[in-house]
Amino acid sequence: NQQLEQKQAKTVAEALDGVAGVTSGQYGRRGWDDFIIRGQISSSQTYIDGLRVQASDNVLRAEDISGLESIEVVKGPTSVGFGLALPGGLVNLTTKRPQAESFSRAGLSYGSYGLKEGTFDINYAPNETEKGAFRVVGRVSDQDDPTDYVYFKNQYIASSYNFDLDDKDDLSVIASYQHRDYIRQQGIPYSNGNYKKYSPSLFFGEPGYGYDVDVYRVGANYAHYFDNDWTFKQNFAVTKTDTKGNAILASGTNTLPIIKRAINNQDKQDTNYTLDNNLQRNFDFGSVSYDVMAGVDMMRERSDYYRRTDTINDFNANNPSYGNVSIKKIGAPSQEITYSQYAGLYLRNTIKIDDRWIIGLSGRHDWTQVEIDSVLKNTTTKNSDNAFTGSASVMYRINDMFAPYFSYSTSFMPVTDSGENGTLLNPEEGKQAEVGIKFQALDQRLQGYMAYYDLTRKNVTESDASGNFSIQTGEQVTQGFEAELAAALTKQWNVSATYSYIPTAKVTESVIASEIGKRTNHVPENAGSLSTQYYFSPDKLGWNIGAGIRYQGSRTAQRNTDFVYLPSYTLIDVNAGYEAESWGAGLSIKNLFDKEYLAGTTPNAQLVNW
Repeated sequence: NQQLEQKQAKTVAEALDGVAGVTSGQYGRRGWDDFIIRGQISSSQTYIDGLRVQASDNVLRAEDISGLESIEVVKGPTSVGFGLALPGGLVNLTTKRPQAESFSRAGLSYGSYGLKEGTFDINYAPNETEKGAFRVVGRVSDQDDPTDYVYFKNQYIASSYNFDLDDKDDLSVIASYQHRDYIRQQGIPYSNGNYKKYSPSLFFGEPGYGYDVDVYRVGANYAHYFDNDWTFKQNFAVTKTDTKGNAILASGTNTLPIIKRAINNQDKQDTNYTLDNNLQRNFDFGSVSYDVMAGVDMMRERSDYYRRTDTINDFNANNPSYGNVSIKKIGAPSQEITYSQYAGLYLRNTIKIDDRWIIGLSGRHDWTQVEIDSVLKNTTTKNSDNAFTGSASVMYRINDMFAPYFSYSTSFMPVTDSGENGTLLNPEEGKQAEVGIKFQALDQRLQGYMAYYDLTRKNVTESDASGNFSIQTGEQVTQGFEAELAAALTKQWNVSATYSYIPTAKVTESVIASEIGKRTNHVPENAGSLSTQYYFSPDKLGWNIGAGIRYQGSRTAQRNTDFVYLPSYTLIDVNAGYEAESWGAGLSIKNLFDKEYLAGTTPNAQLVNW
């Protein structure tokens, strides 16, 4: 949480910037959490308190960062640990819950492009314990964008309560509400490099054409501790999302200065129920320690998605004009109600031998069902499937400093996309082998890891060139090396570094012959970061200063005949702050030297984002 404050991250994508093996914000500032983990698009792989928040891959989501205690990136196939998941990895967000001490905090922020933000965090613990404690956090923010007419407004509030039950039972509940109002930033057409002739602030949409999103969430965590050392835990959540939008997007392939446009009318209403129950216990056999967990988790989601794309008048980038929208052609609407549900049985085993060997063996079997009802066509398609996924890992502690490990894991993920004949496509599958070493020193003040992984994703789903149906392009392979290091060199000086090298990220099998061998979009071969924070006092009160450098290697993006080259860039960030007993102040400057760079492209690889 302290790292997020010093970083002044305002979104999940910003918080992930600099994590080894992660590319974030690759589609520009479109108002959603976009990120790639180990060469695989993982934007729909967001979990809150261990529970999946959405099944459909039409994400349209951005979780509020002010209500989070921590952000965890779990890399590689994670189906066994978190339920259905794609092989690249996932992001698990842990919400703030009541603490054992009473406190009240508030913050105000002001920044570039009209950033105005207010936050509060109030915790009341009448018994000076977590039981019976109540907490409420909130945020109101408003920020414009370097692109004209683009803005992002956000309101969020969450309240949580820990019931004061007996020593054998714990129960915590949380309820949150988030409202977002924004206009997406989507860049300008690449147009064979002609984008360089135009200002990065150019906006080809229309003021007032954006999105309104409301997200309601209620969750409960229950635990019962039996006298025989078994523990039962239950985690439950209901999330309701209401998204309405009429964003103006570029239509087709464009040659500047003329940009063809369309209004993308969207009304998406999702209701998601998730439940996880498990029993766990530790068995101590002297030199052998055995942890076991057995459980069942379930999810059901109803997603009602209405879309209609209307062609409107063109935009002349040489003579920008706004407020004169005229519809040239009303598009054909579509409305689909998708029911996704699954149930999974899992067993996880961790065996520790002589405090040297750590062996992990886990297995899971899932039963899934997807049903898509086309409201306007009056058709229904269904698909049921089941699969076993597993993981195995071995770690050996050579000494107190080094612990090499090896792991192998598989994943399984049903899709909600239809093929050319209207039937649902096959589930996606994945597998990964990973070998690495974890290390620590200086009384655990220095910690890190190095790893090499070989990841394969099968039955990859993408839209056909016509955009009318989906296809499964076959297989993608990612092979890479990554390393992370965090060190508290002294009580006053912290340093962290990350590096990612992905020489292979390509399509190896495809029904489209020209796609085979192409590099995965937006995945750099090299990326790294280095940051440091220095506190002038050992108790970390008083002044502190920090700096960071972020390097993103060159990338490519391509779709059919469209190809965009994204040059490498290096950014410098600095920060300074003062912390007193009851107040603090901070200044953060991102991209200190005001470097202009391309963050990415739109998914169709036609628009570039400054």
